[in-house]
Amino acid sequence: MMERKTLNKLPPEVVNQIAAGEVIERPASVVKELVDNAIDAQASKIIVKVIGGGIDMIEVQDNGFGIPKENLPLIFEPHTTSKIHSIEDLNTLMSMGFRGEALSTITSVAKVKLDSKYVEEDTGNSISFDESGIAHIVSAPKESGTTVKVENIFYNIPARRKFLKSSATEFRKIYDILVKYYLIYPNIHFVLYRDGKIIDDIKNINGSSAGEIEGERVKEVLGEHIFNNMLKVFSEGAGIKVGGYIAHPSTHNRASKHQFIFLNSRPISDRGVAGSVISGYSRYIPAGERVDFIINIKINPELVDVNVHPRKEEVRFENPYRVYSAVEEAVKHALESNLSYLSEQIFRNENVSPNFSALRDRLNANSSSQKYESHNYELPIRNFNHGLKEGYTPVKNFSVRDSIVFSSEVLKQTNEEIKKNSENFGDIISVHQIFNKYIVVEYENEICWVVDQHAGAERINFEKLVNRESQKKNLQHLLVPVTVPLNKEEVMFLKENKKFFESIGFVFDISNDEKGIILKTVPAEYAESDFESIFREIFKIDDNISELRKSFDMHKEDILATIACHGSIRSGQKLSTEEMFCLVNQLRKCKNPYSCPHGRPIVWELKLQDIDSHFERTY
Repeated sequence: MMERKTLNKLPPEVVNQIAAGEVIERPASVVKELVDNAIDAQASKIIVKVIGGGIDMIEVQDNGFGIPKENLPLIFEPHTTSKIHSIEDLNTLMSMGFRGEALSTITSVAKVKLDSKYVEEDTGNSISFDESGIAHIVSAPKESGTTVKVENIFYNIPARRKFLKSSATEFRKIYDILVKYYLIYPNIHFVLYRDGKIIDDIKNINGSSAGEIEGERVKEVLGEHIFNNMLKVFSEGAGIKVGGYIAHPSTHNRASKHQFIFLNSRPISDRGVAGSVISGYSRYIPAGERVDFIINIKINPELVDVNVHPRKEEVRFENPYRVYSAVEEAVKHALESNLSYLSEQIFRNENVSPNFSALRDRLNANSSSQKYESHNYELPIRNFNHGLKEGYTPVKNFSVRDSIVFSSEVLKQTNEEIKKNSENFGDIISVHQIFNKYIVVEYENEICWVVDQHAGAERINFEKLVNRESQKKNLQHLLVPVTVPLNKEEVMFLKENKKFFESIGFVFDISNDEKGIILKTVPAEYAESDFESIFREIFKIDDNISELRKSFDMHKEDILATIACHGSIRSGQKLSTEEMFCLVNQLRKCKNPYSCPHGRPIVWELKLQDIDSHFERTY
């Protein structure tokens, strides 16, 4: 016989402890809630003291406006807050802490003592709780501000306490949270103690504002080596402002620990925003790679819900696509403008290496007045997929070697010939091909570049295709139109997007039976390409053509990258000296000479001092 169950109404202390499990996960959660309150109290200095990774003791002290004496008992009651009065207030919320749960839940799982002096009162007051949870308030000498001391977290919930990690791990969790506040509140002086020793003493930056990412603070918090390889991001439009810093593409790796997202001064986690940043890098880093970034989003609070997560770590956007698009475009713009300017400066023989932080500050000031003027050499049109074009006569081959070994063929290149070429190509002293795969370029400023010839040619062709719509030149009209067989769905896709393909030089008609297309005009550099192979590769971008049609705007660059690959110099293809000079010269004029359209690196830079160091040479 089934036992009859009796319903029990849980006592308040059990309810609070269950609720605490949502808000207070570990010591770091306590630090976050208390720092939020200190910021809301308009503190200009916040001191955090931690003992035993926060398990034994956490103390957060601020110099904010304090708490009136009559409010002290109330702030420890559940759902008591001065920051909202009705559900409508959530629509315009800008404060950090607002739920009214923090102190009540903390007191249910730890021993808490609070000292505070309100700015309009003459003396301070202290409140603490006995074992039965009854508050005791006494007068206490104190300067303006509030100090909250939390001890012995989860002392009354052994099952929760045993799941805490070591003190070192718990402290690291606390530090990870504080770093976010360091970055987004440069106007606040933060001090961090660990077991009685100062770990951080980060002064506020004069003239800075809450919610702004300051380069000086980024450098201090993350380190100069990271900041010097970052580019500034800024864009504003459609009610969304995006700012911050992103890493140079050359610093990509499989995992990145310095990724920060802020929304209206609030640190958050959002996969969509993080994914949008990486999408902005899609032509600059390989698939699956990550980079460091600090993204700061400002948006009308009515367009975002910050009340969807107990610890306020996640948000919900009213129109996420609009936000994600704004972030992606901001990242793309920062990469295009900064890298284009940077390549101009490096190639002007200014004897500089890619120190991005030094050039970043000059970008807006004088980039328009320093334009690189170079000869407009073009690579001879060749069928890079099938060998030399019929009738093509290569220019004199000064030195053609496959190996890095300095053979007699390389030594045959005379100083006069090097000088002759360097007069045409500025600060390049010489070029050599090794393994029929890489081009070694020697510059006057003691810098050597090793260029992946296929990746470099892909980048050149990709940017030509991107710019072709405005140029309308260098097209090849086919004497005999080429038929490319396709299925009905593929033909439908090309028919719908015919104007796009014509804009990049591919002019075609649909065959009478609608089982393919008839190519009539193509970009000159693709005159002898395998067109069927090109279009087959396009349809491999997305196995579902219907999805490719729906998201065509998102896939345009993927299509251009696919076409660029087919018209490019191949790995294993032997090049003349003149062709190598031309390729490098065209690469120098690219907006992004650092990575191919698929994100692989193009250039490996070696400085003379690096080579000397490898050989332990000091003279």
